[in-house]
Amino acid sequence: MAKQATTLRELAQVRADNRALLNAIVGNQGTALGRRDFTATGEPTGEPCIIVYMPHKINLVLIANNLQIPAKLTSSDGALEAATDVVVTTVPDTPKEGGALSPENQQLVQTLQWLDGQLDHLPPGAQIGGAEITDEGLGTYVGTLGFAVRSTLPGANVTGFVTNQHVGGTASRSLYIPGAQQQAVRVGVTRSVREHYPDDRWIEGVDEKFAYVRTDAAFVAAEDNIVPFLRNDVPHVGPVAGRYEVDLDSMDVIGLPVKKVGRTTGLTAGTVVAFGYGIPNANEQIDRFLGREPANVYTDFLIAPRSEGPFSAPGDSGSGILVDDAAHANQALGLLWGGWPTDIGRATGLEDLTYAINLNRVLEEMDLELL
Repeated sequence: MAKQATTLRELAQVRADNRALLNAIVGNQGTALGRRDFTATGEPTGEPCIIVYMPHKINLVLIANNLQIPAKLTSSDGALEAATDVVVTTVPDTPKEGGALSPENQQLVQTLQWLDGQLDHLPPGAQIGGAEITDEGLGTYVGTLGFAVRSTLPGANVTGFVTNQHVGGTASRSLYIPGAQQQAVRVGVTRSVREHYPDDRWIEGVDEKFAYVRTDAAFVAAEDNIVPFLRNDVPHVGPVAGRYEVDLDSMDVIGLPVKKVGRTTGLTAGTVVAFGYGIPNANEQIDRFLGREPANVYTDFLIAPRSEGPFSAPGDSGSGILVDDAAHANQALGLLWGGWPTDIGRATGLEDLTYAINLNRVLEEMDLELL
């Protein structure tokens, strides 16, 4: 008799073994690992499950048996069994307007963007960016400083910070403050980047064919004059209290309250609602047209806002995610790299989801540690 999957690692294994079935579901907008919110009769439940996001639900009596999403999936060796949960998800026709920032948050955002005299250091949440000449003309890039870090490689006396790869670009890109077209002070130069990893390198024991995890991380080596002003003291939050260890042999991270400080939306609060969300693959439609099974690309954390307005917005890329509960207050959890403006048809009305990657794994793979 198959054992019920009760951990993220076990759910990931069952999903990997059923990738062909899940990828073949018409209208599938992605899968993730989490807890089932409601039973078919509307009763709340905390059952670990594989979530399948769909644009709408159709009465099962109208769907042929071979086209229905199974209520349970089994690992290829028959040892594990996992429940599924179909969640209705639609992308709105027009982007929703975010809630207005509070006066306090407006002041915080202004401080993070212009780095005025209210700060005595270059903090997590600060705006970074720059401009460069491309074949299309002048291009700008802007994002958020994540965490202050240093290299752990023997003999490498390099201090800097982490942000997103799509902000840090390729090695040798210059990062300025206040950034974009108003660059005035160069704070560092991108030293190394990591965009994707094979899933078996990211989650030990799980090896799904043609599956990758998007890490979207960059390590920026700081200018010598900037190094003394780097520290993990987050405005309106306080010092970072070490790192949060994500236990994949449990479900502990699901439902974890979090917060972040970013250059666009300032201080916001959210909840980790799922893990291992399958993000859209740029080659998917072509692969399907040519009769090939597409590669799957995942991220670690799917985060929903806990208050009115989005958890993040463009420009917040690279923000550090912190735990927001009493037991692990201000521990570093992840690195924010993107989002998904969406309506989710649950009683909670989740919307404007944010993607983030496990900071511990980023630091391990890039040979870095927090200052």
